[in-house]
Amino acid sequence: MFRFGCIFVVPAFRASAVYLFLNARKYNNNMPELSPRIRDFQREDLEVLCEIDRICFPEDIAFSRAELIFYLNHPKSIARVAEGPGRILGFVLARVESPVSAHVITLDVVPDVRQRRIGSALMNNLHREFEKQNIGVAVLEVGTGNLAAQHLYEKLQYRYLETISGYYHGREDAFRMARIFKTPLRT
Repeated sequence: MFRFGCIFVVPAFRASAVYLFLNARKYNNNMPELSPRIRDFQREDLEVLCEIDRICFPEDIAFSRAELIFYLNHPKSIARVAEGPGRILGFVLARVESPVSAHVITLDVVPDVRQRRIGSALMNNLHREFEKQNIGVAVLEVGTGNLAAQHLYEKLQYRYLETISGYYHGREDAFRMARIFKTPLRT
């Protein structure tokens, strides 16, 4: 299963544009931006990434260790890790699905550093890799209740394609979103 969006879940009853705007300003004013070092996944990161995924998602949605190993070791996977002072702050995992398309599998950011541009840094690094590989489109799924993550992806130029009913084990619907990249034509 693919899933995306371990950023911050805003309760639906507070989900107005004004609420998101005011709280985004509050977070940005109270929490300085971090400048993480983004690097490739290394084997010794595995246990930390498993733990971060368990923190970010409910037990029945979080990847098992075996699933995470499968995706990390897949020959067409791209995995980036954000490092801060003395620890891993988050990671992004994607897979090239065809010569021109990729699927973002997950973006996980530890709770105490959310709203500090870690997710944006990871996604921007991933997008540069997509452009290097001449990927024309990237797709992802995000929970319909995960408004902060949706806002992030909108800012990163992702657009809504469809709603997938029961995407998260029948419990929650998801939006499929996509971003088109400007890439040279393949010959």
